Amino acid sequence: MATSDNITPENIDETYPIAGQDNDSQGFRDNFATIQSSLSASKTAIKDIEAKGIFKTALADGSLDNDLQGNTITNGVLKGVASEHFNTGNIIQNAEANILWTTAEYHDITMANPSSVRLSLGGWPAAGTYGRMRLAIRSNNGSERTITFEAANAGTLRVNSTNWTSALSGGDFIVTSATSPKIVDVWTVDGGITVFMEYAGEYTILS
Repeated sequence: MATSDNITPENIDETYPIAGQDNDSQGFRDNFATIQSSLSASKTAIKDIEAKGIFKTALADGSLDNDLQGNTITNGVLKGVASEHFNTGNIIQNAEANILWTTAEYHDITMANPSSVRLSLGGWPAAGTYGRMRLAIRSNNGSERTITFEAANAGTLRVNSTNWTSALSGGDFIVTSATSPKIVDVWTVDGGITVFMEYAGEYTILS
């Protein structure tokens, strides 16, 4: 891989050719060879930066892709960094809807036509890392909707039984409001093998 160490302008003889005398053509060839190899190394290094660098805007004739591919950011200070928000729109499936960590950290989930639906929680980061989602769940028109939850890929759900019971009505998790969502936090540290859930409450307008 070419690096700045392969760019060697110091090997160019700046005093060559010497004015007023015959100069050996070998000096020209040596300088040209250094220029050519340095330009070639520069091109390779620049292409490597273009492929792997993090940029504020897309490069010319390219698209912006700042995927860090799971690499660690160490000893940094975050300021004004937002998390992704996703609005599911009206969910009308009668069976299962996938809620994925890879899509967003905050999901606005609106239950529409079906009276009941199963939310499958998945798309988690690799085991050994912490992934969290916040779910804001509501009915589209105030009608009663019953939601069940599952951890994708046969994972296990765990809840604080005291806290979770407060979210239930007749043993079911039900939403009835179009304006006051029920908030549920879900997270995992083992890639979704175990997914923890906590009910944060039903959020109404402060009067």
